[in-house]
This record gives sequence, C-alpha cells and structure tokens, in this order.
Amino acid sequence: MSFSQPESFFEFYHCSTCWGAVWRIDYEGQSHVGLAEGLRGAGLEPEALTWELHASIIGMRPESWSHKILTSLNVDLEAFSCEQYAHAYHDVMEGLYDRILPMPGAEELVSHLSTLGVRMAIATSSVRKSFDTKMTYHPKLLAPMEVVVTGDDPAVHRGKPAPDIFLEAARRLGAQPGECVVFEDSPHGITAAKAAGMHAVAVPDPRLPGNDFSHADRVVSSLRQWLEELPPTGDAAAALA
Repeated sequence: MSFSQPESFFEFYHCSTCWGAVWRIDYEGQSHVGLAEGLRGAGLEPEALTWELHASIIGMRPESWSHKILTSLNVDLEAFSCEQYAHAYHDVMEGLYDRILPMPGAEELVSHLSTLGVRMAIATSSVRKSFDTKMTYHPKLLAPMEVVVTGDDPAVHRGKPAPDIFLEAARRLGAQPGECVVFEDSPHGITAAKAAGMHAVAVPDPRLPGNDFSHADRVVSSLRQWLEELPPTGDAAAALA
C-alpha cells in the first residue's frame, strides 16, 4: 500500500492506529544516558555504550536488551546480572523522565488524528511502571489513546519482533490487523507490525545508525511529514458525509 499521496490516507484515517511509544516522545536521548550510566555497576564507563549498540536493542523488552548489551560487552553475568542492569537503568531514568520532550510534530499529529476520528493505541516494550511515570509529563499525547499495552502485560507472551503486542492492541481496539497503521522507530517494531499483518511506517532516529527499515511499507523523516500529508479535518468530514 502506498502512502505517498495525501489522498491515500482517506483509506485509513477512519481506521485504527497503533503507536510504538518510543518515538512519540524523544526517549532515546535520555535512554542512552540511562543505559550508559547503568553499566557502572558492571565496572564499565558510560562510554562503553555506543550508539551502534544502542540501535541494536531498540524495541526489545528489558530482559532482552539487558542481555544483548551485557553479552556484547563481555560482562560476567554472574557478577552483574541482566536483572541488576535493568534495575540500575530504571533507577537512572527515574531522574530523567521530566527532561524528555515530545518529538517534533507529535502532539499536533495525535490531535489531528483524534479530530479525524482515528482510534489510537500505544504498544510499547516499556514496563507499565516506567510507562506510567514518563507519560505523566505528556498528557496531551496520552489522552486520545483508547488502549495502552506494555511489554510486561500478561497477554504479551513474546516481545518484539514477535507480533504479540500489536495483535493485543488491535484486539482491545476491536480492530482487524489489516485496518491498523503502526508507527515505529525500530526495525524490531517494524518486523512485529508486518508479522501482525499491519501497515508499518518507520520513523528512524538519526542518532541510531545502521538500522534497516527496508521492510517497512513507508519510511518518513519525521512525524511532521506524515502530518503534512493528512487531509484537513473539514475536508475529511465532508468526504465521509
């Protein structure tokens, strides 16, 4: 399905949208600090975490990204476990959530989609406690969301790149997977969306090099690019009248 022309969104705007929550707020900048500082418990300096390694774990659940980073850095998991690392990361992040800003165009896009009648959900690999804390600073982004599914939800048996979290979000919305458009900033998330049978739109973070989004249905440079392609709210209402 092509999303290259503004008119194409008329086919989707009355359907459902699932969001990879990471890129709706500028999470990865502060997350990089948390991941890097958390490595001090393993006796490593924060500089040990490169952006390339960071890029490789986007979209993973804590038990997966902690293992990936620690094993990539040859950390003795008996001396510093994945659970300890994830805990250290979240401790650092508790002091950083208030510094995380919405991504450019995020609030405007969510508001516009809501006006168009698009039903929206968030499907995030974050654990619920972390999600709830960081989103207290972003009520305008959270308010229009009918459904939130986090990575530690009992219904999500497998993390991304498995499709479980997106399928559960669609189920709770009462939407068919083929009616959903997923916005993601990670290849794992795009893979999960495609496996769920959804339309996948990638919004790459330029700080995270080497990620392959060739399997996405569409790649946009920013949320503002997508916003500019939406029909005006008055025109959209008239089209359905």
